[in-house]
Amino acid sequence: MNKRVEELLQSWGNDKEQVPDFFSKGIDNILMDLPGSNSVVVETKPKRNSWIGKGLVAAAVLTFGVIGSGFVSPTMAQVLKEIPIIGSIFGGSPDTSLQMIHEQGLASQLNETVTNNGISLTITEAFLGGGRIAIAYTIETDKVVLQDISKNQGVPLSFDAQLNGQRFDYIAEFEQHVNGDVATGIIDMDYGLSYSLIDQPTLFLNVNEIAGVQGTWNFELLLGNEATSAATEGFAPLETATWDEATFVVERVEFTPVQSQIIIDSTMPRKEMGNYFFNLFDENGTSLGFGGGSGGAVNDLGNGMVNFRETVLLPGRKEAPNGLIIEITNNHGILGDPENYMEVNVPLSDTVFPYTINYSDGSKLIITGYEQLANKTIVHYDIEGMLSLQNTFLMLWDHNGEVITELTEPERTSLGTLSFKREFDKSEGPITLHTSMEKVSTIDWKQIEIDLRD
Repeated sequence: MNKRVEELLQSWGNDKEQVPDFFSKGIDNILMDLPGSNSVVVETKPKRNSWIGKGLVAAAVLTFGVIGSGFVSPTMAQVLKEIPIIGSIFGGSPDTSLQMIHEQGLASQLNETVTNNGISLTITEAFLGGGRIAIAYTIETDKVVLQDISKNQGVPLSFDAQLNGQRFDYIAEFEQHVNGDVATGIIDMDYGLSYSLIDQPTLFLNVNEIAGVQGTWNFELLLGNEATSAATEGFAPLETATWDEATFVVERVEFTPVQSQIIIDSTMPRKEMGNYFFNLFDENGTSLGFGGGSGGAVNDLGNGMVNFRETVLLPGRKEAPNGLIIEITNNHGILGDPENYMEVNVPLSDTVFPYTINYSDGSKLIITGYEQLANKTIVHYDIEGMLSLQNTFLMLWDHNGEVITELTEPERTSLGTLSFKREFDKSEGPITLHTSMEKVSTIDWKQIEIDLRD
């Protein structure tokens, strides 16, 4: 294939048309990176957190350098078809869940461009699944100065969005990297719906401002594809639980490699809205994590009762668990009272293990030991009672009272028992474990067990 590219370039060089310098340099750089284009190739692996890889630079040169300049010829068009453009805006994101979209080939290729007020906005690819919409884009302009933006650090563009012509609730974050007059970025949206989606919904994306310039950049984007459908495991368990006057129906469970979601239909007295929370575990009681959540429209049923859908977002999973345990907590509208909390300090070097911390609701946190290794400190513990206790707040202090940084999320160490470990930075000498608890429990909890494979 590389020989074919070289032949096309030679043929192109015989044309009477002048090849722009920036494009020639871009082609040279691409050919230098192609396997077989040099007698000796030294391959270095780029860092995974690099925003924009060589392939993406090539894509930017080819797409924007050529089309943006207005220089297009049949020969060039053929070259563009032949040159392999490797990489993805998703693949260059520092967010590993967005990288998964590229690695699993889950993005819908769109490449739709709208130009207004001297600014060209191209939607290159998009992903929908697990309560998440991710849209990769490029901006090309010499009219304004574009800026690098890290997640939660800025808003490069303003937009409104609808799915199948209906408004929906969403929270959007942005990533953006600038290379000259071209920005590559991602709109990352968590959404909550009060209705079901078809397999390939249409997203109406109406951008009204870019880098402070107002304008109109409207898109109709067909989302979803066969690869995403194949990688998605969905269930409709319709399991019901009641708590006093509240009723919860687990309507939909959806797992994708990028993000997962649980949709719960809730009916309760209006005055109890905000009292209930959900924590998700697999059939063995291991936490499925937490990625946020959102709620749909609230419907007034009369007599003080309301109904609404809640979406609990979870990290992505390549395979769905065989079952779920949903732990519902109810704070009865009581906000945490600092006077009702007590601190617990356990000097680990002076403690005989196992050491049990008893909670006022009957749950137990049992410290079974700790290790001070050359590169990290590990605390081992078991739990009894409330499953959420596996993620409870734990802190380590060294002998000077300095905090020892936690390195990882809790990790299950045995399926036979509810045993876990936490890893912290390395430490020397005496260390103290610190946590806190309610003196009198104000939170009740109950669990729903769901067999997803039944």
